[in-house]
Amino acid sequence: MLKDMTIRSVASDRAYSRGVRYFNRGAVTHIEALGDDYTKFHAEVQGSELYAVDVRLSKDANGIESCDCDCPAAQQYLGACKHAVAVLKAIQEEQEQHAATAAPTTRQDILAQLKANFDVREQADAPGSAGSRRMFKFFEDAAQADKPRNTAVPQFAYLVPRLFVEENYGETKRWLEFRFGTSRLYVVKNILQFLRDKELGNCWPLGQSDKVDLSQVRWADPVSEKLYQLLQEAYRAEQGVLTYEPMGYYYRGSRSYIFEQKQFKLSPENLGHFIEIMGDLTFEMRINGAESEEVRGIHADPELKVTVREQEGHGQVTLLADDLMPLDDSYRYLYHQQYIYAATLKFARALKPLWQSFRTTSHIDIARSEMGKFFAEVLPRLQKAAEVEVDPKFLEQYRLQPLTAELYVDYAGDGIAVKPVLAYGDARFNPLVEQEPPLRDGRRLVRDLNGEQELMTRFANYGFRTERDQLVQKDEEKSYDFLTEELPSLPEWVDVFYEDSFVKRPVRPMPKVTAGVSVNDMDLLEVTFNMKDLDFNELMNILDSYRQKRRYHRLKDKTFVTLGEQQMQALADFVDNAGITRANAVAGSKVELPLSNAMYLDELVRADESLRLERSKEFRAIVRDIRHPEDVEAEVPESLKGILRDYQVTGFNWLTTLSTYHLGGILADDMGLGKTLQVIAFLLSKQDYSQPPSLVVAPTSLMYNWLDEIERFAPELKAAVVAGSRAEREEILSGVDASFDVLITTYNMLKRDINLYEKRRFRYCFLDEAQHIKNPTTQNARAVKKIKTAGYFALTGTPIENTLTELWSIFDFLMPGYLLTQKKFKARFETPIVREQDVRAMTDLKRHVMPFILRRMKKDVLTELPDKVERKMVNEMTPKQEKIYQGWFIKSQRAFCVLFCEWKEGTIIANDSHLRGDTMLNIYFGDMPEAVYNTSVYFNYTYEDEWLTSDFAKEVIKKIDKSDVKGPHAVESPVLGVISPEKLSGGTKTLLLMANDPEKVFNASTCGDNCAPFILKLAKKKDLTINLRHLMDFGKKKFPVDVKVLNTGDVVHSMEELMPIAFQFV
Repeated sequence: MLKDMTIRSVASDRAYSRGVRYFNRGAVTHIEALGDDYTKFHAEVQGSELYAVDVRLSKDANGIESCDCDCPAAQQYLGACKHAVAVLKAIQEEQEQHAATAAPTTRQDILAQLKANFDVREQADAPGSAGSRRMFKFFEDAAQADKPRNTAVPQFAYLVPRLFVEENYGETKRWLEFRFGTSRLYVVKNILQFLRDKELGNCWPLGQSDKVDLSQVRWADPVSEKLYQLLQEAYRAEQGVLTYEPMGYYYRGSRSYIFEQKQFKLSPENLGHFIEIMGDLTFEMRINGAESEEVRGIHADPELKVTVREQEGHGQVTLLADDLMPLDDSYRYLYHQQYIYAATLKFARALKPLWQSFRTTSHIDIARSEMGKFFAEVLPRLQKAAEVEVDPKFLEQYRLQPLTAELYVDYAGDGIAVKPVLAYGDARFNPLVEQEPPLRDGRRLVRDLNGEQELMTRFANYGFRTERDQLVQKDEEKSYDFLTEELPSLPEWVDVFYEDSFVKRPVRPMPKVTAGVSVNDMDLLEVTFNMKDLDFNELMNILDSYRQKRRYHRLKDKTFVTLGEQQMQALADFVDNAGITRANAVAGSKVELPLSNAMYLDELVRADESLRLERSKEFRAIVRDIRHPEDVEAEVPESLKGILRDYQVTGFNWLTTLSTYHLGGILADDMGLGKTLQVIAFLLSKQDYSQPPSLVVAPTSLMYNWLDEIERFAPELKAAVVAGSRAEREEILSGVDASFDVLITTYNMLKRDINLYEKRRFRYCFLDEAQHIKNPTTQNARAVKKIKTAGYFALTGTPIENTLTELWSIFDFLMPGYLLTQKKFKARFETPIVREQDVRAMTDLKRHVMPFILRRMKKDVLTELPDKVERKMVNEMTPKQEKIYQGWFIKSQRAFCVLFCEWKEGTIIANDSHLRGDTMLNIYFGDMPEAVYNTSVYFNYTYEDEWLTSDFAKEVIKKIDKSDVKGPHAVESPVLGVISPEKLSGGTKTLLLMANDPEKVFNASTCGDNCAPFILKLAKKKDLTINLRHLMDFGKKKFPVDVKVLNTGDVVHSMEELMPIAFQFV
């Protein structure tokens, strides 16, 4: 029969406890024996999915030979998983039921019983199942526990300790014994049993005739309660000790190593806890079987005394502490004169050799010839543990003074020089030039050679070399290490003095740096650094040292500044990211930056509390207006007040704010939300005949749409389309004067006529569908960036389609230089983000661009959109139209009948997806310009919260990434833990894009063959077009949808048909 111990031995503690919970809640849904010996079982356990478990028992059914489960945890970790434990518990329960009853008697009957209890397919109305029996038993136990006990009145009890210490052959044993009772105290003869009965609420005997209900016991004082907690914690700590074995975890069982009948054996740690609990209260203590005495604990070092006497020509050292007794091997706990001392670690180390010397004797004789050695080597250490009284006769012969040292520090080249002076009282000398100090009274100087050697070793460890009367280290870095590491740790008997050449301390922390930012008269940001004793150039030098990973920086006055503080990282990021250099410093510690950096600086300071940026009123106003355009009070043109919706007014305010501060931006609203109308409102509000006209550049298909929209919503704006032949366009441009408000042209015409446009100055320039300049090397991009205007704006719903360079190109039009040069942008942002998924670079890029991108989705403004209007309009065809229509209708009917008849006779298979009403998967092999290539980056910028919570997304993430969706922003990976959606694999991201943005074509190069079933699944629901640069394996079966190769127009139905066509292109 299986035992708990046996099941525990094959599983970790965590897996065992979870498996028991699975078993108790009936997660084992099906179980059956395999073979005739009934030692092999197959079961199913309902977890997050339905998992299959196979178990093999030993021949006698008492042991476990193997457990296999198809869950992910079983493949990753050693031992049985929680599902296997649940099955083993189910088998164990049936074995116990079988042993307790006469029937069933055969193994076939046992199998039938197992199936009846755990196979949900056979237990719909089966009475008396194992699950029901467990339920009745659990509720019966709960009802029994809820019954009131006979003794309802709490009883207050005491727990009184007695400490025992015995020393045998140098080994010290410590234990506690307890007395327990209410009005009278009784010895606790079995502490382990007492603890178990107290937890279970059993009765405990008090003497021979009385007893107490432990469930009603309340502790009468805090000390009793804390002592009980100490016993509980020790008991639980021992029970929780597990020893790892090759076959699993083995539990030590019920035997205790710290509780032995009435003894609670004390480890040094528990002895310390006990002394802490008792505080200043006295308690009984018995040492080596002697009579008990009252003692108390104290956190202090005992005051010991040692005498050194002259006895008949030799010395005699005596320890005046007869009752001193260490209670642990580390000498931290000591008994002395009815006190138990919890000594400091320093004292304990000094006491150890003293006690080892006097453990078996009260005094030690030292020959006259060894007294010098005693005073030099033993006495200094002896004085750390005890007060030492030396016989005056020895003081007449020996000069006993403690060692002190003075170190005089000065500069030496790039490093430092130290002149050491050692002193014994008034006897002073430099050990580098004198072997002995000068003595005048004829007494023999007892030198602390160990102390002297320790001091010189400290210098040797840092490479100091002797030069005349100094120790010199000329290496700058080693000098810094000595000043920062060694000087602070010198012993108390060493004093450090700095020569006059040191203006300040040689090493100091980086002074606090605060920055102030304001807006000057030239509409530039003026950043001022406030640094104690530093100028701007020195600050930039310090940051250069920090970027080189140096631990310090050497100032002009030769002092060292430490660079390991959090402020340094924040300050370096601030300077680097804001583009602050020596070149843009104007005066002193002032730096001028473009106004476009205002939002970024504010975002940077908000994200890092260690940065101190004092922002002026004007700066705060700029940030507030751009961040909260809905609160800006810009005057909407009177004719549009009843037309613009609230979100469009916000867009109008945003454009107005940016233009006020001479900044540009991308209006990236979803299609259909009225980007054109918001721009028209802005242009109307800025109508001024003293200013040159504004320029709108749009795709050819939208050029006249702009003119129509202006005539519809703002007829008072004078607009003109620059189109026609070259001569006509030149004539239109030459005739344009200040009375025109808007000129409209296309990208193609602009690049042809750029020589005409670049000579003029426009008030504002708007690029519609700005993705037309996503490639910075094209003529479109180069042409629009030659336009001269007071404000640049872009309209596009997709500022990024494939690469981050596209975003850079648009910003290079809006605010040239804001995102650096293309080369620097790629090195700083694009490469780290795309190749390394660098979160820090991604965050930094968002801080730069998001304030200048205004994007609203339809779902965000759904309540403001008008209801859908549907109109049915009926129109009669003319006789000529009706005649043509009838002819085509009859022709199509005949063609359909021919195809249908051929199909019915089996002569053809209709492959036309439109004829059959099926959907189709379209594949284009090779380069496809209109396809979104870098799907990973595109996903990071476009995915919506609901994408991850759909059933399709959960299935894809589970199968492809082996991960679980925890919410719209969190995915739990078995390897990486909880990750953001941006960390999903490229294949998963591509599938989610295909599912949620089917109008676009995505390159599936990041998809492995395991993505193929999901692509087919999507294509079954709706026509799907993908781009492939490799041959994807769609499986051996016939395709569930028609697959059309767009390169050739062929329609295929299997890999056998697809491969020869695909191999022509990949």
